[in-house]
Amino acid sequence: MQGAAGDDAGRGAEEQVSRRARRVAELRAAAERGEAVDTAALERLRRDQRAWAAGAEGERRVADVLAHLTRYGWTVLHDVRWPGRQRANLDHVAIGPGGVFVVDAKNWSGDVRVSPDGLRQNGYGRDAAVEGVSQAAAAVTTLLAPQHRSAVRGVLCLTGQEDQPVVTVQGVTVCGRWHLPEHLLAQPVRLSVYDVVDIARHLDAELGAAAPATVPAPRRGGGRTGGRTPRGSAGRTSARAAGRSAGRSSGGRPGAVDRRRRRRAALGGALTRLVLWLGAVLFLVNVVLPRMVGG
Repeated sequence: MQGAAGDDAGRGAEEQVSRRARRVAELRAAAERGEAVDTAALERLRRDQRAWAAGAEGERRVADVLAHLTRYGWTVLHDVRWPGRQRANLDHVAIGPGGVFVVDAKNWSGDVRVSPDGLRQNGYGRDAAVEGVSQAAAAVTTLLAPQHRSAVRGVLCLTGQEDQPVVTVQGVTVCGRWHLPEHLLAQPVRLSVYDVVDIARHLDAELGAAAPATVPAPRRGGGRTGGRTPRGSAGRTSARAAGRSAGRSSGGRPGAVDRRRRRRAALGGALTRLVLWLGAVLFLVNVVLPRMVGG
């Protein structure tokens, strides 16, 4: 959650950068040994590495501006699991008085044009990105109680176009990084302080950390670096997962990793309660009381 967990922003993208860097190093080492290497596959890995690095930087920038919302009673989750998708993540989920906002960061370069009719980058349509945000918001909506589902909105934040004004494209809000916190704070109050606390705690438990996607290992001796899993690896992974599940279900003693995760979860819950309590107090002082006095 926001605070210490704000460091999680871009974590999944950074893992992808590291994986591709290792694959590039392996292919280069194979080439130095005189083995045949698919140069096209090597170049694709390098392009992917640059794209993931740009994405990670964009997520961190968005996390920085969203951090300013905490003083107004907001909680922000970073790099969490996409409900119903095994290898997809949500960049940010902001929960506050104005609702629940699923924010996707896009660190696009070049000529980016935004209009109510669509989104284009360097002349190419990017409506698929807008549709992705809509699907992500819909996935989060299914996790909430019926009375709170109408409070969920999707936002596409263009981190490379910082001053992009707020535009609604096919039901999704598109804006630059500097306009994002202002836009969220300007939303009418949809959730009470208690709703914010409950929803934030619920989504933090449901979404958790995003599962990193795997990168296919390169095949030595030429040919394409295909998406085929090395023989036996799936079986070993399943066996390890089954062993862990069996140990937990049979009452076995949790490992050191499980104990660390539980301690971190307990600490995160305590910090979350403290932040939300402070946010509630600040919300009352900065918003409710001035309205009462002014009335």
